[in-house]
Amino acid sequence: MRITQTLETRQTQTQRIDPRQILASEILAWSNEELEAAVERELAENPALDLKDGEALRRDVEPTSEGSADKATEKSAADRLLEARERKSDTAPTTPGSPLDDLDPFDRVAHGLSLREHLRRQVGQAVAAHPEAHADVVRYLIECVDDRGYLAVETDDLTERFRIGRTCIEASIAALHTMDPPGIGARNLQESLRLQAEFLEANGEGNPLATRIVSQCWDELSTNRVERIAGRLRCGRDAAEEAVAFLRRALTPYPGSSFRPEGARAVDAAPPVRPDVLFHRTEAGFVVELARDFNQVLEIAELWKDLASGAEPIDDSMKRYVRDHVDRAQTFLNGVSRRGRTLRSIARELARHQVGFLETRNRAFLRPLTRQTLATTLGLDESVISRAVADKWAQLPSGEVVPLDAFFGNSQAVREALLQLIQEEDPRAPLSDDDLADRLTEMGFPLARRTVAKYRGIERILPARMRKRRAA
Repeated sequence: MRITQTLETRQTQTQRIDPRQILASEILAWSNEELEAAVERELAENPALDLKDGEALRRDVEPTSEGSADKATEKSAADRLLEARERKSDTAPTTPGSPLDDLDPFDRVAHGLSLREHLRRQVGQAVAAHPEAHADVVRYLIECVDDRGYLAVETDDLTERFRIGRTCIEASIAALHTMDPPGIGARNLQESLRLQAEFLEANGEGNPLATRIVSQCWDELSTNRVERIAGRLRCGRDAAEEAVAFLRRALTPYPGSSFRPEGARAVDAAPPVRPDVLFHRTEAGFVVELARDFNQVLEIAELWKDLASGAEPIDDSMKRYVRDHVDRAQTFLNGVSRRGRTLRSIARELARHQVGFLETRNRAFLRPLTRQTLATTLGLDESVISRAVADKWAQLPSGEVVPLDAFFGNSQAVREALLQLIQEEDPRAPLSDDDLADRLTEMGFPLARRTVAKYRGIERILPARMRKRRAA
């Protein structure tokens, strides 16, 4: 036996997400109130970040920019930096990828939390319970959860997007399923009810037979065939009826719509909604303006710019201190700037596409528009569009404030068209979901088959094979 040694070169490719990109994505998802709180916090923690002259946003630390140049010249740059460091000693500096992670949650209690905000706070705990899950995938899944609480993305799309195995994708989905409220992130009604039933059973409040019915007798449950359920599960009819009644009483088909954060206190009057985007009517058409452009009020302090560029002599440790804070400030400014650019681009395209809605305020004039279509038009990822419009509000030229989500499509018109098609179909040959998708596309509502199935479920319309059986 001969042992030989060989030397070979292999090229591997790994995917890592830049912390700066993570921060930019978080800033994009913040509302105006959240961003304003983050700006105040960053100004207090990072002496390299400053307000431009004439801006009213209050800062808790003494300014060191041009506005106080006369006073600043009395001390050396090193002395001023040491004083700044002492002022910040009670607040540990954070890395550029994780500022503001410890915001006081009570600041937002009065406003309440959205479903996605509530889910984002559970990512760490959910991923820890599923070692094969990927935190970035879970965060993306949260953005794909619709208002009803269902996961609106295909597994194959996820494997292609993240270039990872199906096992990791399924583990990430399983991690999402463990979050509150129970049933969240399900891909269909059966899975949502099963998750809720299993949660109640695990907490000693469930009905084991009800869980088996959802898992093993879904078709019979959908058509309310209690006798067949009792026969398949070999239980008495009374027990089957009691289990079905439990399912109807204890479970909800839309876990997201009934979400209310635990511990949130009711308020007598909801605070007024502050718009993020303003639409104005002009003779040339509609123009877009950000309600608050934070990129126009923030800058890196001139002193810190000079020190970072080497204009004044400082030792190596001070150089690192300056560089870290200037880099952190620049990362934060880049994220704020990207948020503003993205919101403007989206709002301008919405104004171009939904002129009828802006002019009349009537949702009947909304043209079909999806986030994917808008993402393709703007050359952005669909997840970027989802983050940018989530929990954001727009003020119409009339003064009415509506969520940015309202500009996407016209679900009511689609549902009415769907009902009309099913009413006019041949009862002996009902239209399948694929046929309905083709007909709706011809009517100006380009929808995928699974979207048609979703609307059909909302309207409580049976599948084609069951409609045919009923007609017979």
